[in-house]
Amino acid sequence: VLGPAFQAEDFYTRLLRLQKGVDAVKHVLQQRGHNLANTQDIYGRTFKLPVDLDHKAIVFNGYTLAGTANPHQRGFWAATFAFFSTFFSTFAAAPLMVYIKKEEALGLSRSEIESSNIASVASNIGMRLVAGWLCEKIGPRRAYVTLLLVAVPGIVGITFTFSATGFIICRFVIGLGLATFVTCQVWVSHLYNKKVVGAANATAAGWGNLGGGITNLLMPYVMLGFLAATDDNVDLSWRLCYVLPLAVQLGAVFVVLSGRDLPDGNFHELEMDGLKKRAISRIVIHVGVSNINAWILTVSYGFCFGVELTVTSVAALYFFEYHGVSPQQAGTLASLFGLMNLFARSLGGLLSDFAFDKFGLRGRLWAMWVVQLLEGLLCLVTGWVTVFYESPDSGLAKVVAQFDHDGGRYTLLPSDSKYLITGCATDDIDAPKRFVAFNTTSPVIEEGTNGYDLPSRILIGDMDNADCIRQHDELLGQVVLAMLAFSICVQMAEGLHFAVVPYVSKPAMGIVMGMVAAGGNLGAVVLLLTVFRNDNIERTDTGFMVLGGIIMAGSLILLFLYFPEHGGMLFRAGTLSYNPQRVKVPAGYRGASAMDYTFHRRQKMTEDKVYAT
Repeated sequence: VLGPAFQAEDFYTRLLRLQKGVDAVKHVLQQRGHNLANTQDIYGRTFKLPVDLDHKAIVFNGYTLAGTANPHQRGFWAATFAFFSTFFSTFAAAPLMVYIKKEEALGLSRSEIESSNIASVASNIGMRLVAGWLCEKIGPRRAYVTLLLVAVPGIVGITFTFSATGFIICRFVIGLGLATFVTCQVWVSHLYNKKVVGAANATAAGWGNLGGGITNLLMPYVMLGFLAATDDNVDLSWRLCYVLPLAVQLGAVFVVLSGRDLPDGNFHELEMDGLKKRAISRIVIHVGVSNINAWILTVSYGFCFGVELTVTSVAALYFFEYHGVSPQQAGTLASLFGLMNLFARSLGGLLSDFAFDKFGLRGRLWAMWVVQLLEGLLCLVTGWVTVFYESPDSGLAKVVAQFDHDGGRYTLLPSDSKYLITGCATDDIDAPKRFVAFNTTSPVIEEGTNGYDLPSRILIGDMDNADCIRQHDELLGQVVLAMLAFSICVQMAEGLHFAVVPYVSKPAMGIVMGMVAAGGNLGAVVLLLTVFRNDNIERTDTGFMVLGGIIMAGSLILLFLYFPEHGGMLFRAGTLSYNPQRVKVPAGYRGASAMDYTFHRRQKMTEDKVYAT
């Protein structure tokens, strides 16, 4: 017979085993997004997801994405879709530039095209700083709507412009909408716990950036549809294409208005109920701009997000001019760079969260630097693939333009304005009604009519120079492969950056995010001006090589990041007496997103006592 002590021990062991089993089930259910504690916000609304003491969601994964419940899931999807809409509208011009630059449209010069590219990303440098301040003052939701609507006049206006100046101004106004990146990141940071905010922020921003890839992929085919509907009226068709970006951006306004600024409610109602303090502009600005880490990340972010904006602006035209593919194919290939946002930025956030679990914040910093260094190397490789072949920018003499159709080769009539073309160049034209056919069995040149069933538009180019890039299909595959690997590192570096930003200054989070985000656009402007508008860098592929070197050199600035409570890449926490926060945060100031639950909890205790009585 077993003694009482043994029986008690056996019971205790079984109880522990049962408790472990229950805890395991609870963990699985929690990871699948179940709020087992039925935690409610201060107004008595039950959260869908499990939350921490600040009511921020503590899980972010595929299960939590399969829903739109307020506030966490709704806020994530609203922030993502609204940012997507601004990327879609800002870069809608890039894949259409093949048509917009034609004489029958706006007749843009190369310099005017480059100026419009710069305008579209330069306009929101200052606006991103304003967006950070707006998030602190009126909340990310209302700030989002403001920024979305500010860009709408540019989308409408671009359809009515008839000059290069008007086109550049409208792209400048449309680009203001890209400042929604700040509201996107601030909003998601308000809703998700620090342990998962890296993946949450990266996914929201990455899928928002996806708009650049989707617009490159979709707009050339929208253009084809309108060309068919308008009897090949190029000038009217590209203008009608902007109806789609307009509809998407206006739709995003209504989606954003359906969310909440914070897990417990919107800024205005929480301030009116005394549950949240109003932001003090003087404090948040001084605290934010006086943080050295914020400035380092601002510069560094220009070497990843700035690079993405730069490549998105030039990729479609590069594939068309250098590799001789159709505008639709060029748009599709250029879209691949942005489409990597589907997973790559999230991958960067996940890598950062993994490194944090293993090595703390120092792990996040090392992962960020290594990926950005690799990004620069792959950018250099992208340009190196073709740099030893002739390009349209090699300064070659003009040659007779030719085109292929049904196994035959043809030229235009000598009287045609497109008869001659720059060596190694490509052009997209209306199919000619009369052309010249080369007889492959005889040197006789025969004049024909359009009885050859040509498509409505054809590609002409330099077909005889074997040293041209466009004559080597294998180069296209190599460039695309290198660019895909390059793009993955670009997006990962972006996700890694904004997994670190929330640690810089919680009281001035909006300002810091605005600074870093503005650094991305400023980086794009600087890179477009110094690399792709530099007269000393005549070729686009050479530009990619120079860009790669700049990225690798610029990544070294990350070595100077240091957080007193966490350390830096080279120094452990407490090793240095240096504090990157040069202006101290006033005692008791916690930031615009900080909730004051004291009054609510006191009121709840009083209600419970009354109920008990």
